[in-house]
Amino acid sequence: MTITPLTRENAPLWNSFVDAHPGANLYQHLGWKTVFEDVFGYSPHYLLALDSGNSPQGILPMFLMTDIFRRKYLVSNPFSNFAGVCAENGDVEGLLVDEAIKLARQHKARYVEFRQLGSRLQRDLPAKDSFVTLMLNLSGDPELHWSKISSRNRNKIRKAEKSGLSVDFGMQHLADFHRIYSINLRHLGTPIFPLRMFQKVAEVFQEQVELLVLKHGGEVVSGMFLFKFKDMISEPWVASLRKYNRVYVNNLLYWQAIRYACENNFSVFDFGRSTVDTGTYSFKLQWGAEPVQLHYQYHLNLAREIPVVDARDNKYQKAIDVWKRLPLALTNFVGPRVVQYLPEL
Repeated sequence: MTITPLTRENAPLWNSFVDAHPGANLYQHLGWKTVFEDVFGYSPHYLLALDSGNSPQGILPMFLMTDIFRRKYLVSNPFSNFAGVCAENGDVEGLLVDEAIKLARQHKARYVEFRQLGSRLQRDLPAKDSFVTLMLNLSGDPELHWSKISSRNRNKIRKAEKSGLSVDFGMQHLADFHRIYSINLRHLGTPIFPLRMFQKVAEVFQEQVELLVLKHGGEVVSGMFLFKFKDMISEPWVASLRKYNRVYVNNLLYWQAIRYACENNFSVFDFGRSTVDTGTYSFKLQWGAEPVQLHYQYHLNLAREIPVVDARDNKYQKAIDVWKRLPLALTNFVGPRVVQYLPEL
């Protein structure tokens, strides 16, 4: 078994493995290398395990990041709910982890972060288990899902429909979505991703992404990215104008996303990352979604402890409180320039 860096020559083997392996996930797709390299200038370290017949047996996508203090980190993958190692067996997994550790030493990275979906790496590494992603198994019949949600939720959706909200699709709404997303993130105290990142995602994954929006009086007031991968559809980014919460804009948005997933024959709807027992976690549970554990595991190279940042324990809380009070124009200017230095997002 050979662990080799990704090259132009062996690149076709990468996505062939991702497409064929049942344990591979959307954030391991090679397109993210193009997105993060082009938009943020991150140095990619994509590791490919090949057997003696040059057949891929495992993958590990990683990027070398720096924070505002110029400290280095290896993350698989930044700004992604999960990515991590995908391998045919534990031996291959171990070889990929070993190679990642060598790279951390070589580049003097503080740690390597493996964002694993569902199951831990076999290596005994310190872990942060505060995050889950919530997944809904789909039947293909939207009316069946309609009958399973609570009458209270159905009434909220009907109220949203009667309020004049209408549904539309298409990347022509991307700038409007980004505007709403920037407002939402300022309210949460989080720097905004640059519009260029979303544009690059739409360009690289043009066959796999869709933008669902809700309009009121012709104005886009809510939106959700839908990412299609195998039999799963995921929503990595979603945003709504808060003044429309009173007419339950988010209930209608998620219902339309579930309907779209059913009508397009997807088997699973991924509601995205949440911290257990928070408001967003409870909102997603009401649709019938089940939590799937995310294991963020770490090799501590120079760092003394793993990073702990979630809704209930946030060392950046003071900075978040300040960010929330800044003018929107300022956060929209500064946010895209600092977000790339935040490896813990």
